[in-house]
Amino acid sequence: MTPDLTARDDAILEMMARETAVMDDLVLRAQDPLGWLAVRRQARSFRQHLEPALAVASAARVGAEIAAYDASLARCYERSGAELGEYDPGVVATERGHLGLRVALIGKGGVGKTVLASTLARVLARRGRTVFAADLDTNPGLAISLGLGTGDFALPSAAVEENAGSNYGWRLAAGVTAVEAVRRYATITADGVHYLGLGKIGSADKIDAKQSVVALTQILLRFGDPSWDVIADLEAGPTTPFEGYHAFADTVLVVVGPSWQSALTARRLLPMVGDRRTVIVANRFRDEADHPGLEADVRIPFDAAVAEAERHGSSPVDSCPDSPVIDAVGRLADHLLTTSQEVKV
Repeated sequence: MTPDLTARDDAILEMMARETAVMDDLVLRAQDPLGWLAVRRQARSFRQHLEPALAVASAARVGAEIAAYDASLARCYERSGAELGEYDPGVVATERGHLGLRVALIGKGGVGKTVLASTLARVLARRGRTVFAADLDTNPGLAISLGLGTGDFALPSAAVEENAGSNYGWRLAAGVTAVEAVRRYATITADGVHYLGLGKIGSADKIDAKQSVVALTQILLRFGDPSWDVIADLEAGPTTPFEGYHAFADTVLVVVGPSWQSALTARRLLPMVGDRRTVIVANRFRDEADHPGLEADVRIPFDAAVAEAERHGSSPVDSCPDSPVIDAVGRLADHLLTTSQEVKV
């Protein structure tokens, strides 16, 4: 660590160095509209993520470095716009539709986020898309819903390293890129979905989960491959959105159930989304009306067969493939893929 820098300052410098490497690689690989769209999206995402660093780092120590990094991201963003301007707008619009999704799911506990996340991941994979699904909850619900059971799917020790300046004292290991981590350590589920989750809480210090959580959020944020869809199921409630675990996402699905408690949580979550695209999903609704101010973009019906699959720890896609829920999630996928062409990255 450089003299006079705190551990946190040093971690921020290291973070910027790794993110610069991601940007350099994306710019080097950008040879077509899809590549430049990926550059543009990643620069925007990194700039959004940089804001918390500005609040904790002393300008007297690393402020100049942060300003220089922010300027380099701005240049990448502007260059990508200029490069895209050289192509026919129709071609760019088509390629925008080929850009992989970046989706985070948030909502109150019990609203069915996990079933939606797993079903969406498998529906997209069945359409021939390459999908990475991440679970940011220590309860292995997403693994179960994907059909993997209750195993421990934490990142191995080789993928993480201790760092005093990082949250919880851990981070993604040096020399391991986000794409490499997914290709090397993800568990392949049915339909070819790549899955990573947090470690189980097996002791009072929660060490396995702490080792994984920061590394996994860094993987999500730095996963620049433009062709992959990335779906993350965040822990229920406001804590993880407040801490910015959705920073990687272009689109945030706010899942709301019929209860007023679910609507209250959704309203508290919405301001945390920022300027990302927000899709409100009304889940497990029968004939109830939308909550005031939470008009649904997509409605997912209640189905007893899906509830029974959840109760038995089975994947709904496997247990009840003809459920209207599966059809509705297919419409959700259509909505995400169609509207992604309308959203400028």
